[in-house]
Amino acid sequence: MRKHPRAKRLQVLLDMAEREEQELLRRWGELQQQLQAEQQQRQQLVSYNNEYQQRISTPGQGMVSAGTLHATLGFMQQIERALQQQSEKLNLLQKQTEQARQRYLEQHGKVRALTGLMDKLDLEHAAGEEKQQQKLADEWANRAAALRQQR
Repeated sequence: MRKHPRAKRLQVLLDMAEREEQELLRRWGELQQQLQAEQQQRQQLVSYNNEYQQRISTPGQGMVSAGTLHATLGFMQQIERALQQQSEKLNLLQKQTEQARQRYLEQHGKVRALTGLMDKLDLEHAAGEEKQQQKLADEWANRAAALRQQR
């Protein structure tokens, strides 16, 4: 529980900043998962492309017909286009993930700074209260000593 009056007022800002920090962290995590899924999909396309390249470049049990060769090459071109699109999608997603990471780190820094300020205010408040209590105790001790001397 915050003791310093200013720290109490700042608690509302801290709560809002922490909620935003959690939301930014959640978004960053979602983007990382999405990026990972897209990378796996790209890897799958690369594997498909490699399989089809092996089919036409490795001599099999017989000759490959011209129609089959033509169809395979056409399919490989489609895979190449899909790979190009996937690469563009990955680049955009990597940028978005990095931006989300940066926003989270900035917000995390703000939360830490605000928490530090509030802690400092509370420490100063506690020190002030302790000093005030010590002053009162000294005054009571001086009064008691003065009363004893008057007797």
